[in-house]
Amino acid sequence: MAEGLPDQVAALRPNAVVAVDVVLFTVRLGDPTGRAWQVLVLERDDAAFAGRLSLPGVLLRADETFDGAARRALAAKAGLDASQWYLEQLGTFAAPDRDSRGRVISVAQLALQGSAQIRLAPGRGVMRAAWLPVRALPPESLAFDHADMLRVASNRVQSKLRYSWIAFQLLPETFTLSELRAVYAAILDPALLRLNTGNFRKAFETLFAADVLVPVGTRARAGRVGRPGDLYRFTGPVLGRWERELPWQGSPEPGPDDTTLDTAG
Repeated sequence: MAEGLPDQVAALRPNAVVAVDVVLFTVRLGDPTGRAWQVLVLERDDAAFAGRLSLPGVLLRADETFDGAARRALAAKAGLDASQWYLEQLGTFAAPDRDSRGRVISVAQLALQGSAQIRLAPGRGVMRAAWLPVRALPPESLAFDHADMLRVASNRVQSKLRYSWIAFQLLPETFTLSELRAVYAAILDPALLRLNTGNFRKAFETLFAADVLVPVGTRARAGRVGRPGDLYRFTGPVLGRWERELPWQGSPEPGPDDTTLDTAG
């Protein structure tokens, strides 16, 4: 035993509680572009929240992983089966005064899912579970430091959208190029809706060539984004990346009424 250490090390006593909160994003295709990028928030019947909204979260169990707790939070608070969803750790939020009830350290997780696969069902203690537009959500409307979590998560997604394939996590199983473009426009810049369809398609030529972006052989039914176009399926890995960043630069404050759409494709 090393010099200076006691013969028996006392059992560790917890001096903080660990929680896991989830920032779950979706893009609601068909909504106005400036409001289509949305986040899941809860209205809870708990005085600690002082009438404000919160992200879904739970206290970490002794035998639980962070992503396991995140999936449990989505199930318990919003009725969502996230067992197969992609999650990534966003960061640790540990300001001593972040929770008035005591010292709570939160490990935030980021999740992305297409809205077509989601049906919300508020859980115990939750009065309402709702999607709200990311850019229209006042920071002061969120409890604790959840506004900081949302800001960090938004920046992470906007950055990753330029160098990774995460956009496909926000689409239905089959989709049109117009719907793919709508995802990029909602998160990065509404001006992308005016990008010529042929030029937009060129950005994905490597995925077409590698059979990662595959034509289904049928056209979309009426009522989807744009006029009915060819349907595609994404077959690549969740963590796939571009060899170089996409050239599109997002606008930090896109206009909510900018919904002009080039509907070809």
